[in-house]
Amino acid sequence: MRPTLLAIAALVLLACPAAARPVQDPPVQPQRSIALGKPFSHGRLLHGVQLADFGEDHFTWDPVYDVSPNRPDRRWGTDRLVSLLLRVFHAYRTEHDSVQRVGVMDLSRPHGGPFGRKYGGLGHASHQNGLDADVLYPRKDGLELRAFKPSQVDRALAQDLVDRFVAAGAQKIFVGPHLDLHGPRNVVVPLIYHDDHMHVRIANVRR
Repeated sequence: MRPTLLAIAALVLLACPAAARPVQDPPVQPQRSIALGKPFSHGRLLHGVQLADFGEDHFTWDPVYDVSPNRPDRRWGTDRLVSLLLRVFHAYRTEHDSVQRVGVMDLSRPHGGPFGRKYGGLGHASHQNGLDADVLYPRKDGLELRAFKPSQVDRALAQDLVDRFVAAGAQKIFVGPHLDLHGPRNVVVPLIYHDDHMHVRIANVRR
């Protein structure tokens, strides 16, 4: 009885197991982000990561045109910053499962650098090296919009977010002076023009 072609192929695979499991190149790991200079001076961003326009726990908001999503070239940060934001948002919404997603405005430009008035609105004195993010306060009405005045902010939920960023190791959190948000001295700092969002900055940790 002559063996079939299928049987012959099976015998070849058994004799040469490597043929049954082709060797693949290991996946290429992305390079770690590098924040150069200061957030407010001579800043640059290498190998930055782009925050998605929308996610399970966040949406983005353009602070110049007041629309969602934010433009692609305004939402770049270090891999550590983007990972921290997503972790905090997920934990926050896991505990408050009916709450709206968290809004995010500007991070940094794709390669960092100055992000001032020429890019629209008031611009930024910092946001130069991928370590800063502007996070919208939750609104009382649950809408995924910017809070255009302090009375629209859900202060209890806003304080919860501040506390989570403090626990996650934020270096600075600038908050609106009319919201009575609090935290460790020299970490949570009231600052004008922050009644609609908190400005979260992480430390530059080299790995």
